[in-house]
Amino acid sequence: MIISACGSFSRQLPTRDIAVVPSSQTSPVPVHVVKHAMGQTVVPVHPQRVVVIDPWLVEIPLALGVNLVGALGLASTLQGLRLEDKHPGIQDIGAFLTPSNMEKVITLKPDLILGTIRNRDTYNLWSHIAPTVLLKVQSNGDWKQPFMPAAKALGKTETAKRLIDDYNARLAEFKQKMDSRLKKILVSVVRLIPETINPLTKGAFSGVIIEDTGLIRPPSQNLDVKATQKKAGKPVGYNISPEVLTQIDGDILFLVRYGFKNPAQSKTAVNKLMAEPLWSKLNVVRQGKVYVVDDFYWLTGSYLSANRVIDDLFTYILHPLKETNSK
Repeated sequence: MIISACGSFSRQLPTRDIAVVPSSQTSPVPVHVVKHAMGQTVVPVHPQRVVVIDPWLVEIPLALGVNLVGALGLASTLQGLRLEDKHPGIQDIGAFLTPSNMEKVITLKPDLILGTIRNRDTYNLWSHIAPTVLLKVQSNGDWKQPFMPAAKALGKTETAKRLIDDYNARLAEFKQKMDSRLKKILVSVVRLIPETINPLTKGAFSGVIIEDTGLIRPPSQNLDVKATQKKAGKPVGYNISPEVLTQIDGDILFLVRYGFKNPAQSKTAVNKLMAEPLWSKLNVVRQGKVYVVDDFYWLTGSYLSANRVIDDLFTYILHPLKETNSK
């Protein structure tokens, strides 16, 4: 009976315009209909117990101030954002690349489950637990796409608009302070993973942010999603061998480490890269403009991580320019 009731609450509805449903007619809690990747679902207007079953979305309720009670990949997200002590009451329902613990989610008694189309195979199961909304996200470069739909499902559209406005204001400040130098600095972004050097293009999470700032990229990284897909079969980057390291040269190089088991393995990989014969010949290396940055917020996330990337752009690009000019 419980499962039947939950299924009825989150059932698929015919496509039509339905605004907020008066609570006196259908439910003791105000609800509305949310359109999403799997159709339409009746959702509380202001959900009080939210569970996220895709790690790509965890940042959104955190940024919007929603009462998140459980999330997949929570530990990685909080650690990456340096927020471990800020959200002690949230339950981790699984590691970053593992399936969600459905039994644990049931004990959390969510009134909304938020996921992406990557969860579509288990959508019906989730819908029996609580109203479930799946958003369209194809890659980490699509990070803006699910933000407002998620905010609508969470009843936080006004807060979401303020966060977007704040992001755009920071971009405007960066552009204004960079002035004519904006189009003169080549910004290279490279992901270093075990045994692989992986330049990231404009379709990557950080690529979208750098594009928003107006900064320019080396020709080898000045590729949109379609061009990257055609080149490498993936939308955000491609692999190169040490013999063509000159392709990653620029005026600034951000080196992002990813996928290492421990700091020692990561350090070994960086040292191996720097020992390559062509490394020392790169202009960016000779100028001392290589910066190792945090792997988490440079690779994926939402507006919290995006602002951390902008912090790094201010720190490593704008501030050194100000010091140079002052001299």
